[in-house]
Amino acid sequence: MSECKADAHEFLQGLGKAILKFSPRWAGMELDIRRIVAAAKANDQQKHLRLPEAAFLNSYVLPVLHQYLQTAASLTKAEASEALLNEYHRTMPDISSRSPIRAKKHPFKKALGSSAEAIYKQWTDPTQNYGLTQSCPDFALGTPFPHSMVFEGKYFARGSQEYAAKQLVTDIYQAFFYRGLPRVDATKRGHPEWDYDYACLLAYDASPSGTLTAAWDALEAAVKKSFWDGANIYVMILRD
Repeated sequence: MSECKADAHEFLQGLGKAILKFSPRWAGMELDIRRIVAAAKANDQQKHLRLPEAAFLNSYVLPVLHQYLQTAASLTKAEASEALLNEYHRTMPDISSRSPIRAKKHPFKKALGSSAEAIYKQWTDPTQNYGLTQSCPDFALGTPFPHSMVFEGKYFARGSQEYAAKQLVTDIYQAFFYRGLPRVDATKRGHPEWDYDYACLLAYDASPSGTLTAAWDALEAAVKKSFWDGANIYVMILRD
């Protein structure tokens, strides 16, 4: 592993530990997320907290990441904000610089399971915008942070072992999908450059039985290792 890649791996490992340190224990996370979502529905200033996944990411991940960029990467507060791209930038401008939305549309989607026939039908259907997509990940990191990273964030509340296994595959694929899109220049309209060396699936397992964690733990060590070594995908399943 190159020194640069090893540094990126170390950063992501430390980020996972930092998020757990400042989050409720898993037994209380679901109650806390429900409380945040319920309060946000009555507050127009908290639209970025109205869904469980968004409530988790914007309450317990993004603020910690912004601070962690300062402590682990020695960025100033302003530099950390410049480096952090957030889907909900408009409601969290104090810790991020802009949305990570990609400037150019493309004819592919991150969802798994569509048939070739269904995809072609979309490409020929003007009512579906010909299947064109403008990708927007949950958040990302870029300059002045030394590593370019795109993140797919998930909040897993419940589900059987079989469902969790399917969800794990879907979520990792989505991170891989973002990582695989080719480079696009930044634009004068404010779209950032799209050019990511690494992708990270960051998922919190709040399920009663820890089924998402179990699905990940059941994989062979060589398979787990291959995500990072062979595909530049860091899989972060969080559960204290």
